[in-house]
Parts: sequence; structure tokens; C-alpha cells
Amino acid sequence: MINPANPDFTNHPAHPHRKDFDQRLISWNDVPEMTIVTPFYNTGSVFYETARSVMNQSLQQWEWLIINDGSTDPTALQILEKYRHIDPRIKVIDHMENRGLSAARNTGFVHARCEYVLLLDSDDLLEPTAAEKWWWYLETHPEYAFAASYHVAFGGLNYLWTGGFHDGVMNTERNRVSMMCVIRKSVFSAVGGFDDTIRGGLEDWDFWMRCAEHGYWGGTIPEYLAWYRLRGDHSDRWENMQAERLDEFRALLQNKYPKLYNGEFPSPLETVNYDLTTPSLDIPAFNQLAKTKPHLLIMLPWLVMGGAERFTLNLIDQLIERGWVISIATTAQSDNAWLHEFEKRTSSIFMLPNFIPIKDQPRFLGYLVQSRGFEAILIQGSHEAYRMLSALRAFAPHIPILDYLHFVTPAWMQGGFPRLSLLGHDWIDFSITSCEQVRDWMVAEGANATKLGVGYTGVDPNVWKPDPSLRQQVRAGLAIAADEKVILYAARLEAQKQPLVFAESIIKLAQHGDKFTALVAGEGSLQAELQEKLQTAGPQARAHMLGSVLSERMPAIMAASDILFLPSQNEGVSQAAYEAMACGVVVVGAQVGGQGELVTAECGVLRLPESHQDESSEYAEILHQLIVDPGRRQRMARASRERIGNMFTLEQMGERFIKHLAQTVENKKNDANKANARPVSAINTREIQYLVEYLQAKQLFLQQNQETQRLYQKFNDLQDKYLFLLQPKPPSHWFYLWIRQLFLPLYTRLRQTKLVGLLDRLRGRIKGRWVKDS
Repeated sequence: MINPANPDFTNHPAHPHRKDFDQRLISWNDVPEMTIVTPFYNTGSVFYETARSVMNQSLQQWEWLIINDGSTDPTALQILEKYRHIDPRIKVIDHMENRGLSAARNTGFVHARCEYVLLLDSDDLLEPTAAEKWWWYLETHPEYAFAASYHVAFGGLNYLWTGGFHDGVMNTERNRVSMMCVIRKSVFSAVGGFDDTIRGGLEDWDFWMRCAEHGYWGGTIPEYLAWYRLRGDHSDRWENMQAERLDEFRALLQNKYPKLYNGEFPSPLETVNYDLTTPSLDIPAFNQLAKTKPHLLIMLPWLVMGGAERFTLNLIDQLIERGWVISIATTAQSDNAWLHEFEKRTSSIFMLPNFIPIKDQPRFLGYLVQSRGFEAILIQGSHEAYRMLSALRAFAPHIPILDYLHFVTPAWMQGGFPRLSLLGHDWIDFSITSCEQVRDWMVAEGANATKLGVGYTGVDPNVWKPDPSLRQQVRAGLAIAADEKVILYAARLEAQKQPLVFAESIIKLAQHGDKFTALVAGEGSLQAELQEKLQTAGPQARAHMLGSVLSERMPAIMAASDILFLPSQNEGVSQAAYEAMACGVVVVGAQVGGQGELVTAECGVLRLPESHQDESSEYAEILHQLIVDPGRRQRMARASRERIGNMFTLEQMGERFIKHLAQTVENKKNDANKANARPVSAINTREIQYLVEYLQAKQLFLQQNQETQRLYQKFNDLQDKYLFLLQPKPPSHWFYLWIRQLFLPLYTRLRQTKLVGLLDRLRGRIKGRWVKDS
């Protein structure tokens, strides 16, 4: 999938660098769940790309109807002949003459065996999970008649399009939905299909408006699942797309469907019963895929920049190298800014809040288990996944469930995720901790020591290394002198990482008179507050806010630094600390969690949290001592890199993890009793109901809290403006307004002449002289 922050429009789903989806149905005789309809008229070799994107769909229970709309081109006919025989799920239906897109689509719907019909033109492309997500979206949103997504326009024009069904009535002014979507066949039949008299384009806009006139509308998955191939200008082929014809077509729609333009546009709403929710556990179809390799499901909260996420990326790399296939399910609402990083490793990623309501997430996970046949499930940092453990166990009674625990959070739920792990001990087969400190805490709290193991994370010292060339390049780009000391903060800007303590410390360090530059790599809820604090500190506290840094750029940022400063409130072992030490960067931080198991006195300085000194002052002094003693800093840098190479490489991390994973899988196979396995039919449905209602209430609370914060900010902004208006103004202010009002009619008339530039400059000078602070 494309990275919206840095889009590569050449890396489409059929690009040779993209991996093929290598799982196929166990049985070709499975009844299809979706019909794909593709009108085909003299399409050239680009059709092979469209076909590849269809064959690579993660939903393999499809039939594909290719409607040959009277093609005459020899090459096109050869392509069609190939696909008549290539796969039993593909059927070519011939029109004896060219009848147009509408007629071809109507033919497809008539022959479709499925309720869900996916429309795909013969040169467009789908991301691998598109059909599967659209299918489940309509399965779990009965209020919607169709499902679409964001799309990528590529070819003659390149852009990202986020318009769609969610824009509602705005679709009356412009066609905001591409034809890559899924439509319920029953709705198609109810409205009479596409108008095949429209041959000049925009027949899809007419279809959407007719559906809306009948009360049907759709929803949008906020992901770039579709790629729409464009030429530079479509108006030479489709006359309705010419500017003057577009206006005429809009007027035609307004006459055909007047109530849509008079406030009666449909607005389907998802019904959520917060008082009594009855979750369905029915799985509509299994889409059972044959396996050639062991398969692991990883459950995460989100896909954002952070140490835990970098660990997961490294872990996935190690598992793939050892022959594993990875699927990912995320459970928390997020912009998932690092989605593209994870999709470099696997296309099988399901961000549940984007397309599945909470009440249906347990059964979707049950479907995923049945479809993929996972060897194991790994939970990492997902609050929702822990809450759904009983449902996971019910749907996967014989599949081992593991979790990875990074650190203990005493201030949250009496321990954070390790506490949730303890509460779910009946369903979790094995817990891997990031360090001995977390393992010891679990044992002290009553965990079974035989179900615990330590799995230190690691780094690739061939990627994370001292690099004079990168160091010089980054410093030159940021105007940092070669001999200036650089202090790096690389973490989320959240309370746990204490970015404000970082700011206070470097401000005090600057007051020492030390010359240095601070780099901040990360984003989060405290970003604005941190930026304000650094700005008010004055020029002596020189800092660059780098924002969310691409993972491939972080080794360069690290190589340009001298000290990594992470004053975290709590940690397991920071992933950034591993990376810094591999680069020969000295670590300064807090002696919390398992940090001391990695950062020894020879490699860095860790402050004891129970110290009675002022926290920021003590950190400032530690940093000062390192800055003024280059010899000590260099010894620590050498010791740090040596320690990583000896004990904490990625290969060692992978070996440790695979050892725990393989042993847990083997133990589960040999577990004759399987005491924690309960068949789905015996699930305590009330228990599932309670967990769904809890998660729904939590989601509602978070939404209301976010809206409250937005309104509070708006109130503060209005209050500031009101107080400004109440402040007394000098006489010159009122004199300017009097002069402005006096000459406004003349100014308005003269603005239409060539004097406009002179008038604007004159007005600016008068206003700048007479109006202050306005």
C-alpha cells in the first residue's frame, strides 16, 4: 500500500517488486463469496497487471466474470483466449458487439452467483486485501449497500483521492466515488442496474444518484485499497467529462433526482446498542487457504513510529528469514503512519477499526484463524487483544497464544500489560519478556515461572553503525558544525518518555554554557507543549524537531549524534538504546525496567529514579560531564558497540524468539488435556457480550473525550480573540479605520485597474504605521 506521506506511484500492486500472495484455496470447489465483474474492450497488455492483482487477492473464494464487450483487436482477443482456460474460477462472457460499460456491467450482474459484486475495470488494480475487507465491511454493516475505499490515481496523472461515499450529499455536485467497489446484487436489481443509454461516461454517477434516490448509500474504508489508472485527459474518450458537458450532466441529474438536491439525501447510520449488545459469532465463509509455510498472527495496537514497533519489524524480518509467514491485526484507532513499513514485509494486514465494528471483531478474528490456519498467535501491546482472549481461545482452542511484554507500568492498571497478561493466564500459553526485570515482576505477582522466558531485543550492527559519511551528510543538512556535540531524543512524545524533562534538562545544560544541538525524532500528544518550551528557552537551547522519521533514515540520524538522552518514566529495555549503542552513541537515561541489563556503567549513564536531586538538574550535570570529557565518551562508545556485537544482534534475538515459539507450539501439540480449550458452541456468550460492551464503552469515552478537548481548545481560541478585542486601542487605530471606511468605495473600484499593486502597497504601509498589534 502507498505511503501517503511520501507516495511512490510506480509501486503499484502488480509491480514486479511486490510479492505474490502465495496462498490458494484448499479446495477449488468452494462456493464463491464474491463475484468480480470486469468489462473488457480491446484492452492491451496492462490487463495482465489487473489479472495479477485479482489472482493475488487474500479472499480467494471468488469468481471472475470478464465481459468481452465486442473486442476486435487481435492482441486483446489473444489475451481473452488465455484467460478462458487459465483458472476454473474465471469465465469470459462475450458480447457480439460493443455495447458500452453500462451494458457490460449489467451483463456481469445478471450472471453473478454472489450477493457481493466487485466492479473492476480492465486496467485498474487492487491491493491484496481489498476484496476481503470490502466483503467483511458489508457483512458487518448491513445499513450500507456498497463499500469502497480511498484510491490511488496513477499513470497519466498521479494523486491520492480520499473522497467517496462518506462525503454524502457532496456527491450530488461531483462524482466522488470510483467504480472500484463492492455492490450488493440485491440493491443493483432493486434500482434496475446501470443506464445503458449513457455511453459518454459518468454512467456510474447516474447509478449512485439513482441508488440514493431509492434510499441506498455506501461506506468507505479509509485505506488506499484501489489503484485507478488515468490518462492525462479522459475527455477525448468520454464526452461527458468535457467541462461544458459536465455541467449539463449535473443539471440532468438534478432534474432526474430532485429530492437529493432538496435535503433528502440518504445518510445510513450504524446502529450501536450500548445498553445491550448481542455479538454475532457466525462466520459467513472460511476462505480456507492451503499452507506451505508456518503462519503467525501478530496482534498490535497500531502501526506507528516507536521502539516497540521497530522491535516488531525486526522480529518479522527474522521470522520471514526462517520461513514464517506473517499476518497482522491492529486493534486501536490510529493513523497507522508506519503502515508502509510493515507492508514491506507482509500484505496481510488488517486494521480492524477501519472496517470492522467492535461487536464483530471477535468473529472476524475467528474467521482469520480458520482461513489462515495459524501455528500461533502473538499479542504485543494490544489492550483490546487481551480483552478478547477468551474469544480467541474459543475460536482457536488448539493454537498456542503467546505475548511479548516490554515493560511494567506501575501507574497504569497496577503494572500495565504484564498485569493484563497475568489476568489472562488461563488462555496464554507462554509469555516472553524483554528483560529479566519484567520476568521477575511477573513471578513475584504469581505467574508460573515455567510459562515465562526472556527474549532480549536486538539490532543489526551492519545497519546501525558509526558512519562518518552519513554523520557529515546529516549535520550539513541541519547546519551543525562537525565538532559540535549532538544530543538525540528518539521516542514518542508521550508522558511515559518524559519529553518535557528532556526539554528542561537541555535548557539547564545550555545555561551551563555548553555548546550543543538537540535533535527530537518523534511525534505525540506532547509535541506542541515541547515545541513551545524549547522555543521559549531562547537560542542557547538549539533544537531541531524532526517529527516522525522514516525508519531507513534513523541510522543516519543516530550516526550524526553523540549522546542518546531518554529520561523515560518506565521502560523494559529501550529499542533506541540498542540502536544507539550499536552506532557508538552514549546512552543517558533512567535506571528503570531492564535498562541496566543493557546499558552498563562502561557504556552509558543511568540515573537512579529514587535520587533526591532535581531530575532535570541531575540530567543536565550528567550531560555536561560527558560533553566536556571526549575521552570518556569515546571509551563508552567503543564499549557500547562491542557489547551489542557480543550479545544483542538481530540473529541472536531471532534465535531466542524462535526457540520460545517453537517450544510453545510443540508443547501445545503434546498437551493431551488442553484444559484451556473450549469449543465455540460452548462459549459463554455473556462473557463475549460483556467484553464487547466494555470495548464499545471505552471507544465512546475516547471519542467524547477527544471532542471535549476539541471544543475546549476552540473555547480558548475564542476567549483569546474576545480578550484581544476588549483591549483598548490607540487613537491611530480608530483614525485608520475612519480613513479606510472613507476611501473604501474608491479603493474597491480602483482594484479592477492596473493600480491594484500600488494600492495594496500603500494600504499596507498606512496600516503598518497606524495599526499596532491588530
